[in-house]
Order: sequence, then C-alpha cells, then structure tokens
Amino acid sequence: MKQESKRAALLTGEPEPPRKPSRLKKVALRVVTAVLAAAVMALAYVFLLLGEPDEDAKYAPQAEMELVDMPMTAVETPGEANVQNLADTFGEPVLNLFASTLNMQRARVFDTAYQSGYARRVTLTYAFDDGALLTLESVRPAVAVTLLETTGYTLDPVSLYTLGGLDAALMSNGEWLLVFGQTESAAYAVRCPASHAAELNALLKQTVLTAPQAS
Repeated sequence: MKQESKRAALLTGEPEPPRKPSRLKKVALRVVTAVLAAAVMALAYVFLLLGEPDEDAKYAPQAEMELVDMPMTAVETPGEANVQNLADTFGEPVLNLFASTLNMQRARVFDTAYQSGYARRVTLTYAFDDGALLTLESVRPAVAVTLLETTGYTLDPVSLYTLGGLDAALMSNGEWLLVFGQTESAAYAVRCPASHAAELNALLKQTVLTAPQAS
C-alpha cells in the first residue's frame, strides 16, 4: 500500500502524503507530556508551600525575620514535659501530640547558630510500643526550616497533609517520613520512622499547636 502511494505520487508529481505517527510514538509522547506536567506541578507546589508571595503581598510590608540575639542554655526534660512552659520559652506555638497513646520520652529547648544570630528550637520525642521514636520539632523563625535534616529526602508532590491545623507536605528517604509546614513566624515538622507509616495519618490528626501565654 505504501509503495503504491509512492508510485502514484511520482507519476502525478504530487507530494507524498504525510505519514501518521506510530502508536509507539504516541504513547511515548503522552508519557513525556505527563512527566513534564508532574514536574511543573511539583515545582509550583513547593513554591506555594514555602510561601511564594502573590502580587499584592509583594508590595505589602514584610515581617522581619526575628532571630534570637542571645542564645539560651539548652534545657532538656526527661519524660513528660509541660508544653505550656515550653511554648512560653519558645515564644511561639509549640507542636505536640494531644490525647495520644504515645508517651513523651524527652523534651528539649535549645538554640542553633543561624545566619547572623540564632534560631530557637523545641523537640519533643515520643516512643512507640516497639521502642521506635517519633519526633516533633518547632523552630523559629520560619526560614530556619532549612535547619531540618533533609539530606536524601524526596518530596511527595501529590498528597496533601495537615499538621497542627497547617497545610503540610511529606518528604521521605526510605527510612524516615518527614511532614512539615509553617506559619509566618515558625516552622514545624513531624519525623516518623517509615516502619510506622501506616500510623502517620492518625498521628497527624493528634498534632496541635500550644500557644504561649499572653504576657
């Protein structure tokens, strides 16, 4: 059939009709298009999550990044700690579990050198029945979220999560699951062992932000 079309085109002087793309090429084109679309969506989601300002926000007064000037002596409390007192020391709401069956093993408040000052952090550690540990972290200012250890993690660009009432995203490295979100002044994260991935959604529903008492 193809040879007859070529012969007819030679005899009449008309150009050979264009060939239709093969089914394999169509499938490959669809796959490439889907991959590119997913990549664009992932990048857009990361920018939204990290607070990419809209047009109005670009011209609005920007909140100053409040670094800690003088570092405090690290305070570590074994067992159950008073989250309200932790929030008062932290100066912003602290992420913790409410009405959970997991027992708090340790609470720590400390400062980490960041840029020209310090970032204040609160870590709460809870234990599963098998001894595996779940860590909840609060850090201020929000830009200090980069202090979280995320080497080797991959972002999940599809699923959405809620962390203490905040929109959040998930990253994983095969060993750990890291769910993180932020407000204008602080960032929050839950680090859960991958062996307890089936319990993650239930645990996220138990996360709350305990605010410091008004001065």
